[in-house]
Amino acid sequence: MKIFISNVLAALAVVVAASAPVLAAQSQTPVAVQTPAQTPQAVPKSVRPLAPQEALTQCLLKSTSADEKRVLVKWVFAVIAQHPDISSMTQIDPAQRNAIDRDAAKVFEQLLADQCAGPLRTAMKQSGTDAIGKSFQALGTSAATDMLQNPQVVASGAGLMKHLDMQRLLLALIAP
Repeated sequence: MKIFISNVLAALAVVVAASAPVLAAQSQTPVAVQTPAQTPQAVPKSVRPLAPQEALTQCLLKSTSADEKRVLVKWVFAVIAQHPDISSMTQIDPAQRNAIDRDAAKVFEQLLADQCAGPLRTAMKQSGTDAIGKSFQALGTSAATDMLQNPQVVASGAGLMKHLDMQRLLLALIAP
């Protein structure tokens, strides 16, 4: 379940990545390509600076509070709840949906335009939208992990266990 929710939260990255062409258009600096002779030699991680995508990821993780992570999880949930296979399982009225969208937009805007603008620009120049996707996937994983540690969520997820044939799964693991 944890992996599923983490992957679902990665959808957040898709939305942000979709806006990346606008961000990229604002920065017309060409990306330098390194030849093998120019590639830096291995330097211990503690000494070398973070790669741009790593720096963006760290900025997002450090700059997002627990409350902001909950806002992002609510937004992803509201988006996914629109899928026809699950839309009948939940009701989000238009006023709630508008509030969820507004709150998530505020978090995105603060992260991308204020708190992590420098690492975002650098990562976009070096890696394009891929860096944004990976960084937001890490943020989504962090947010999902926090939510999944809630005792009520853990107890609810444990309901699956009573329906699993553990002996069958064990045999599948040890079979040649």
